[in-house]
Amino acid sequence: MFIILLSIIGGIISLGIGAEMIVRSSVNLANIYKVSGYFIGFTVVALGTSLPELAATIQALSVVDSMEIALGNIIGSNIANILLILGVVSILQPIIFSEKKGQKNQTIMVLLITIIAAVIFYIVTNIPNSNPFIFGIILIAIFVFFLFFQYKMELDFKNEETFSAKYSQIFSYILLLIGLIFLYYGSKYFILGSNELAIYFQVPESIIGLTLVAFGTSLPELATGVVAALRRQSNIAVGTILGSNIYNIVGIFALILFLKPEGLPANSSILFTNIILMTLVTLLFVYKVRFGFQLFKIKPFHLGKSSGILFLILYLLYNFYNYIN
Repeated sequence: MFIILLSIIGGIISLGIGAEMIVRSSVNLANIYKVSGYFIGFTVVALGTSLPELAATIQALSVVDSMEIALGNIIGSNIANILLILGVVSILQPIIFSEKKGQKNQTIMVLLITIIAAVIFYIVTNIPNSNPFIFGIILIAIFVFFLFFQYKMELDFKNEETFSAKYSQIFSYILLLIGLIFLYYGSKYFILGSNELAIYFQVPESIIGLTLVAFGTSLPELATGVVAALRRQSNIAVGTILGSNIYNIVGIFALILFLKPEGLPANSSILFTNIILMTLVTLLFVYKVRFGFQLFKIKPFHLGKSSGILFLILYLLYNFYNYIN
């Protein structure tokens, strides 16, 4: 048992160190090329903080051969990103969303992409003779389109913010490489330990993926969000979280469909219920941001302490629900 816990804790620490190095180097490189805080968060930082989910997914498929952990990881991570991380960030520092034309509809696009991914999940796991490879291509096409959309928004609203680079390009690339090495081994031992923990407590692997693994791989987003909030740069945190969710549910899910389509679980009630919950959580977030709650006089385009507390309570209830089931 001690070795199992040591593997999990060591994996989390290594993931955190690696992700921190990747985020620092990626942000510095983005600052050198002069792009906005939100765009930095959505593209470069989100990619860096999503690498733990990517690495954990690959390790789950190749090392422990667990499709349940792989899928549970990306679903649970998306839920943690919204309820846990946005909850913590909005408590530390109120988040103000852009009301400018084009930018204000970005969260709605995130919701639509989440719904499409949920529908594809249902099709490939419940309808016989469906072609996962084709749906993987569709997800990649959506992913590319959304990145292009973000780039267009950046061109339309660039130079709203400026950041100064702290390191040289060479040092940034070296830091990025070292971070990737930490990331790989951290994910490997974290997944191995999580799998052994599931066996030890006779807990379904899908639950381990949805909770423990998802929380561990969301730590980089949490650290980034907290630091950004403390520095009053919550736009970086929001960009990172939304970008990470897109990378997870579109990019990494597509990778799963390409690498191991034959291993998709058929009629998994646990995973399907959680992907529905993920969609509802995204809907709640988007509705709150875009429209607010007029009945309670809660204004749109804003997340404050009350929203953060609500999100954290929902996250605790979500984990309790998975535990009792």
